[in-house]
Amino acid sequence: MASTHIEVFQAGARTGSGDPLSVGAMLSAIGAVSVVVTSVFYVASPAAAAGPVQPLVLADAMAAAAKGAATLRIAGTVGIFGDLIWATAALLIAQDLSRSGRGAAAAGWCALFLSILIFTFVDGMTGYVFPPLAAADNAAAFEGFKRLWDMLFLLGTACFGAGVVAAFAGDVTGARATVNRLLAGALVVVGLIGGMDALAGFAGFTGLPTDKIAGASIGLGAALFIPASLRMARAAQKA
Repeated sequence: MASTHIEVFQAGARTGSGDPLSVGAMLSAIGAVSVVVTSVFYVASPAAAAGPVQPLVLADAMAAAAKGAATLRIAGTVGIFGDLIWATAALLIAQDLSRSGRGAAAAGWCALFLSILIFTFVDGMTGYVFPPLAAADNAAAFEGFKRLWDMLFLLGTACFGAGVVAAFAGDVTGARATVNRLLAGALVVVGLIGGMDALAGFAGFTGLPTDKIAGASIGLGAALFIPASLRMARAAQKA
């Protein structure tokens, strides 16, 4: 992870005040690193408080939020700031892709922006709403926010999956690719799995470990976005 941080900031130094695509790609790498760190702290937290577990068992979720208050606070804090960076990156990249005539990819990055914006609220509630409500034993308020959080988590995951597919499908086919096919293909597969899992959650299927699949698709997707974003930055600098 340390070497990844070095690569990100070296890319930023080379980018300077360059074009929107190179600046956006550099910020995307930084935002993706932050989301990976956030995901690590989600994993380190009790499962009942760190995912859209279905069906909801309120007592378990409240106990988990109280027990995992420290790691949830770190996850929420890193997450909200990382989300803001990544959302800014997505807008810059979408703008540049739109101007260059890559409408489908631009639409994908717009969807990614919406997903990241949704997760800003998800991460904020994770770190700053659930633990104090659990500590105060405010079951009614906790349940309301938890059900909203579950819906937003699934919605953000579905939007992330759709955005990844639209953003990188062209790279898989080799049409004006900025990311190699293997990396783009891995992103598309992860996005599809996460998106389909989120839709299954909305449909009420309880036979799948929806929380684990959705969370893994975001964490793994963010990890793959780091090299993808760095490749985009290098390609933009060479153009």
